[in-house]
Amino acid sequence: MNYVLRTLLTLLFFTSALFFNGCAAKRGEVALAVPTTNAEAVPSNAQQIYINSVVDKRVFEVKPSEPNIPSLDPSEPQTDTIKARAVARKRNGYGMAMGDIVLNANQTVNSVIKDSLKEALKSKGYQVIENKDQITPQTYIADVKIVKFWSWMNPGAFAITLSCEIETNVNMKKEGDPQAYNIHVKAADSYQMGTESNYIEIMQIALQKYIAEAKTEIK
Repeated sequence: MNYVLRTLLTLLFFTSALFFNGCAAKRGEVALAVPTTNAEAVPSNAQQIYINSVVDKRVFEVKPSEPNIPSLDPSEPQTDTIKARAVARKRNGYGMAMGDIVLNANQTVNSVIKDSLKEALKSKGYQVIENKDQITPQTYIADVKIVKFWSWMNPGAFAITLSCEIETNVNMKKEGDPQAYNIHVKAADSYQMGTESNYIEIMQIALQKYIAEAKTEIK
């Protein structure tokens, strides 16, 4: 490799590194679109369900030993409101934790999971009711615990890997018929950079897998 080409490649590397680190150092806000299915074309199964609660049980750590453990940038606000919207932690090319990524003010992890679960239930033929006054003894009452919802980056020699893992415990019950489901999915893919658009892409893939898995698991 001649001197000029080597110099150009070196400059390109450092320019990309500076750009990436500059972006990674700041908190970013993103919006997720819940994947939709053709639920209107699904025959009704004559079952009603009401989602009573969605509770975020994720545990955040200050300096986690692994990148798949939720954490927040210590230089940014650490309120419960922010934690409810947090979905990822950026890292530089060496794997060092940098800024984090949160959902915009119109979304929380709870709302994204609730909307995704609704989509899965409707595609199974359930009538998802929104009003408690519509509950009857034959209505399933669902309570959801979010165990995992997190995206992270692992560095590599020629590319980085972005991953997103989602896990929920769904408890459904009506008179004489309690049911419990664990819905757990993970998506991962290779990228050249850890841009927010790439994080959004891997989270959207994970949400698609979550809806598909919920449709398979829930009877």
